[in-house]
Amino acid sequence: MAEEGDQLRWWELAREFIERLGAAHGGNVKAVFPDAGVAAMLKNRWPDAPFAIASLDDREPMSADDSLVVITCPDPPSLKATKGLADNATTQDIPVVMFNPRLASGDVGIGVSVRRMRSEFLSTFLTSYSIYPLTAPDGSVFRCFPNEWQVFLADPMAPGRYQLVAQRSARPAGEGLDNIIDDFFGVGAEGEDNEEGSAGAGLANVGKAMKSMQRFMKQLSQ
Repeated sequence: MAEEGDQLRWWELAREFIERLGAAHGGNVKAVFPDAGVAAMLKNRWPDAPFAIASLDDREPMSADDSLVVITCPDPPSLKATKGLADNATTQDIPVVMFNPRLASGDVGIGVSVRRMRSEFLSTFLTSYSIYPLTAPDGSVFRCFPNEWQVFLADPMAPGRYQLVAQRSARPAGEGLDNIIDDFFGVGAEGEDNEEGSAGAGLANVGKAMKSMQRFMKQLSQ
């Protein structure tokens, strides 16, 4: 979201989501954006928006007559304000939806207590829709409520096609996700091939290469 054009696309996507959600929910909808500058810009850009606009910088971003609060693209610096608003809404029985939360990024310099607060706060939400892209190998971790979390991986034998390789009740991540990928490519814990025949050997070789790429990508991110 470093480029202005990218930011505007996110805001337009947010507007579409909030309008559709508001139409389904009914009542007064309050869209709360990360800071006062964004809120002011969008108020000017969307004079006909069918929802109210506020920011996490506002002293009182939520009104007593709000029936739904949508916190849009909250970022790491706004964690405390986001949690405070959500807690306040909960005490008033006002439902809260977060659209494209980015609270889990920017870990450099963040202490253990802040990470714990973030983790506990996010655990109070139910993920209704999520697409988490994967690289090396290409794929995604996907969920659309009420379905389970699904892992899709590119089919190495059919370029451009993806396979559903696993479904889980909790979001696959870390070692659990690595194991799913290893199982798909036929790579065991020690790197042995779990498939027989030339096709299986070829798939396992792809898996070994992808496993090596995963380690390399993790090293780059540290």
